[in-house]
Amino acid sequence: MNSPKLNIIMFNMSKYSDWQKGIANRNYHVLHNLVKNDQINKVIAVDFLPFTWKRAIKNYFYDQVLNDTRGDIVYGDLTSRCWQVSSKILVYSTIDSMLNKSRIITELKRIIAKEGMEQNLVVWNYNPMYADYLNKFENATYVFDAVDDWLSHSSYKQYEKILRGNYEKIKARSDLIFTVSEYLRDNLFTKQSNVHWLPNAVDLEFFQAENKIHPLLEKINHPIIGFLGILQDRINLDLIESLAKNNPEKSIVLAGPAWKGFPVKNFCQYKNVHFLGLIKSWEIPSLYNGFDVGIIPYKTNKFIKSTDPMKYYEYLAANLPVVSTSAPGSERFGGLVAIANTPEQFNGAVEQALAGERDTLKDERIKMLENNIWQVRVGRMLELINDKVVPYPFRA
Repeated sequence: MNSPKLNIIMFNMSKYSDWQKGIANRNYHVLHNLVKNDQINKVIAVDFLPFTWKRAIKNYFYDQVLNDTRGDIVYGDLTSRCWQVSSKILVYSTIDSMLNKSRIITELKRIIAKEGMEQNLVVWNYNPMYADYLNKFENATYVFDAVDDWLSHSSYKQYEKILRGNYEKIKARSDLIFTVSEYLRDNLFTKQSNVHWLPNAVDLEFFQAENKIHPLLEKINHPIIGFLGILQDRINLDLIESLAKNNPEKSIVLAGPAWKGFPVKNFCQYKNVHFLGLIKSWEIPSLYNGFDVGIIPYKTNKFIKSTDPMKYYEYLAANLPVVSTSAPGSERFGGLVAIANTPEQFNGAVEQALAGERDTLKDERIKMLENNIWQVRVGRMLELINDKVVPYPFRA
């Protein structure tokens, strides 16, 4: 029997307009690989729902005033807007999470009816700050994809009570739960029979096609020890400072936006440390082409244990030697990722990585990634969903 055409409501962990501006995450890759699949009819991507007035006002300004998402408006009122951004993707954004949460469900149902999406509906959530969707859509299959443990995230400490309650609801009422790490599967979702560990992946062809070097690297001396990611409290600053201090002839490049509180000024004394700011997703291959080694200098705390850095996959796809602290999943890559936790060990591992020929392990890196591409990962997600979906109208 052929798999049914699926319609999806996806509660996102970020704003769609951020993806259009070049900020990508697991949520982005899963959504855009889903719509490449012939089994998907349409997806309503729900922008990250604001839970503070500051965020709500910002969303209102960008969505209602600037019309920030690029697409044709198919629905709108004073607090919500829905755009058609492609033949399969609609984007819904609202501030009703601060005003009247029940209106979110009402409006989504209205859009579902208008778009003819009632059949074989999958409600897919990335946002544990919101759990009011559960059991609100008739005959839907409920999926939760856990990207990390928000209970351990420094930005959500004050919302611990809400998150604990929501995680309990998600565990009790979801038909399927995907986790990005084994730690999440074995700790946050302990004893759940419907939990499946599906780590991150990579678009291998995307990183193989680019041979240019990012212009921001043109005037930076080699060798370049590079990192790309959000600069925040998960980074082990001692490792970065040790690299800068002990390698004055090498360049340390930190690319990505710096969150409030990240001490950029502390590194002004080091002339070999370079901050590049935001690198758009389509520019990443050219950035990695200019790196000589990719580093993942994360702290080994509870939050990091719940994650699966996409940098592992992307660095390897770009044929980079990789040096990382013992972040979760690092052991799965064997000798392709050097593990070092102290400043001395990290510095030594970087030296060793730079001493080798970059292409020596190229075939091994590609082989490692062949089954870790987004097409394969999303395909497995759909297999698991198909086992749960009873094709309309044959539900009990």
